[in-house]
Amino acid sequence: MVGVLGSKVAAPATYSPEVLEPIDRERGRAGIAHPSPCLVLGHDVWHCYELSWLLPSGEVRYTTGALIIPASSAHTVESKSLKLYLNSLNAHVFVSDEEATDCIERDLSALTQSRVTLQLLAFETLQESSRLATELELNVWQDDASRLEKSKRFTSIGFRSLCPVTSQPDWATLVIDMSAEHFDEEIIRETVEGLRNHQGFHEQCVEDLYSRLESLLAPDQLQVVGFFQRRGGIDITPWRSSFAKAPVITRLFEQ
Repeated sequence: MVGVLGSKVAAPATYSPEVLEPIDRERGRAGIAHPSPCLVLGHDVWHCYELSWLLPSGEVRYTTGALIIPASSAHTVESKSLKLYLNSLNAHVFVSDEEATDCIERDLSALTQSRVTLQLLAFETLQESSRLATELELNVWQDDASRLEKSKRFTSIGFRSLCPVTSQPDWATLVIDMSAEHFDEEIIRETVEGLRNHQGFHEQCVEDLYSRLESLLAPDQLQVVGFFQRRGGIDITPWRSSFAKAPVITRLFEQ
């Protein structure tokens, strides 16, 4: 991949949507041995901690937000290019926060060829939505008692993968919820550990793990969430699930 990642690039001084770089999802999925047909049902939550622009009064707006990118999108966005793009808004004047939000949603939707949404989060809201890994209540199968009875959770703290461009390590907490007749924790652990030196973007790592677990254990229902650590003011949480569900805006304290 040739682009801003791994290159020295100056931050744009003015609004610059052209710096955004797409990542083809299908290209990443082509590297998965047995890609699950469910990979398009999830979404990616991007917490952006350094959102800032100007209002006509000269007031500096500084806030956080959650970008939601559907897993069914043709592309996702390269994270360094997103940081540069968001930085390009710092000196731009928007009539209101709503206009700034509309601008970001429009640019990211055009890039990904999907409906991207941005939810601005007050710092208090961000704190309230943060959880410890042991406290996560994702309500996976709350409306299906039979599946809930067979449901178990596997949590992996300290999962590591490698950036496919820079080979630098990325760290995450993985939360795997599975409803299955046979829940083999050893197979799950070995599968997770088998990706420890995998070179892939966050989303592709979660999709690869999801597909491997589905192939090995044939669960009735499966959900894999990767809470990746923050880099450059952004953290990414890919969700992949065997059933469609509304995006959940939650994060771990360590992100």
